[in-house]
Amino acid sequence: MKLYGNSPSPYVRHCRIALIECGLDYEFIQADAALSEKLSPMQKIPFLEYSLEGRTEMLTDSSSILRYIREKAGQKFLPTVAELNDFCAVNTLIDAQVNLFLLKREGLTPESVSYLKRQESRIQTGFQEFEARHYSKQAPWTDVELRLACFLDWVRFRKHFSLEPYPVLSNFLEGLDEYEPFLETTIVDI
Repeated sequence: MKLYGNSPSPYVRHCRIALIECGLDYEFIQADAALSEKLSPMQKIPFLEYSLEGRTEMLTDSSSILRYIREKAGQKFLPTVAELNDFCAVNTLIDAQVNLFLLKREGLTPESVSYLKRQESRIQTGFQEFEARHYSKQAPWTDVELRLACFLDWVRFRKHFSLEPYPVLSNFLEGLDEYEPFLETTIVDI
């Protein structure tokens, strides 16, 4: 099994954590935009290559990769509608933050583009929503919690904004800072 991606991506990191948790052998291959454009029909990361009945198959979205990993290990992935909804909500926040991050590099800001202002607002209301939740204090964490922690750590790593106004989320993230699969996949700048 080969997982293509880059270290900072919260989507990639979540897949790596799931592979470690499930004890599955895999090779992690650093991939940039050029490699993903060349190898993946969706031209994004992560993507996973695996063998099935002697042929190479590919999964091109972190959600399908996570489902494959969990099912291969005999586990359920997002077994309730509520968990699926929360997982999708975290993905929405990640996508909004990635939009802001990448477009800011291009000189576009929420002050100059109303779409980005909405993305910024979405992140704030999303953080408020997740701040009001209760989280596990130790493993096993759910895939919603792992996805959220990967996102929060990416925000902290990129210094997008302070988590200080969100003590529940900050404490939750600090709890995962000592979790071995989280440590093993620590973000490194590439």
